Amino acid sequence: MVDKKKLKERQPVAWKILSNALKSGRISHAYMFYGQKGPDQSRLALLFAQSLLCQHRDEDGFACQTCDSCRQMAEESTPDFFWLHPGGLRTRKPLSRKELDAWWKTQTVQAVENKSWRLKKEDILRLQETFAYSAATTARRQIYILEQYELATPSASNTLLKFLEEPKDNLTGILCTSAINMILPTIVSRCQLIPLRPPGKAALEAELGELIDDEEMVAILARAGYDVPKTSELLEDQAIFELRAAAKDYWGLRQSHGALVGLELGVFAKGKFGTREGVAFFLNCLLYFLEQEKRTDLPSIREREILLEGIDALRMPLDPLLLMERVACDLRKVGRAVR
Repeated sequence: MVDKKKLKERQPVAWKILSNALKSGRISHAYMFYGQKGPDQSRLALLFAQSLLCQHRDEDGFACQTCDSCRQMAEESTPDFFWLHPGGLRTRKPLSRKELDAWWKTQTVQAVENKSWRLKKEDILRLQETFAYSAATTARRQIYILEQYELATPSASNTLLKFLEEPKDNLTGILCTSAINMILPTIVSRCQLIPLRPPGKAALEAELGELIDDEEMVAILARAGYDVPKTSELLEDQAIFELRAAAKDYWGLRQSHGALVGLELGVFAKGKFGTREGVAFFLNCLLYFLEQEKRTDLPSIREREILLEGIDALRMPLDPLLLMERVACDLRKVGRAVR
């Protein structure tokens, strides 16, 4: 259940826009929640969706979250609501009409998460099929949420665009994205934009603290902007604890040649750590350890630049291990120059 008080405090602009729409009854056919990815984005999207059907709304117009309608939406067990997100019910492919019916009646269908998940054309077609099927049995408003829409394929966007160009009565869509610049302008123009503030460090630490009983790890993750879903992925095989230990050992010896050799023959010799995500987390650990030293001299400034440049470079299509080697060599040069 969403803490509405905290959500209102953290997202006052989005809250006011949505509250006004709910109280006035002037609901757009499509909304786009945009801003840095964080727990508030998904939670506010679900709360707004629940509010469109809830019969027991509060003074701001938002859902009670406890009635049958609200609970069914949170559990994805109603045919009037389509929520596509990593790990959700509809991330299974294919999810047949029979399976959907079974879920709505018995809630026995299990979701299977696809780590390479992307919104595809078939997903949009299934959305249309779902609402075409349920429209004959209900007069209620129908709602869909599409999360991480920046990951939609071009064919998915073209299919959705056709859907948005001819909006149905009593149908509302909510698109969530952390990269609005990657979405077709023609789709953006057809949505009411809802800006979300980036999650503050304190808010992230509170969220992550419920997931990990390790203050230093929480601080590293929050400083780097990891949200709960991303952290959950990293925790699947406990890799981040081994990576943190390796980063801590390396940081104290970073000026020696042996430290670089240790990285190549040690933790990064294991295939599961030599990924883009593994190297990014490792560099964020180093950046945290640097900041803990609270130095302001020129070498520390240069070291910070090297680490930030390395993290930023991971956005490019390059070998993450070669990048790690380059960063380690640059850090060693800084230490040698000081001597």
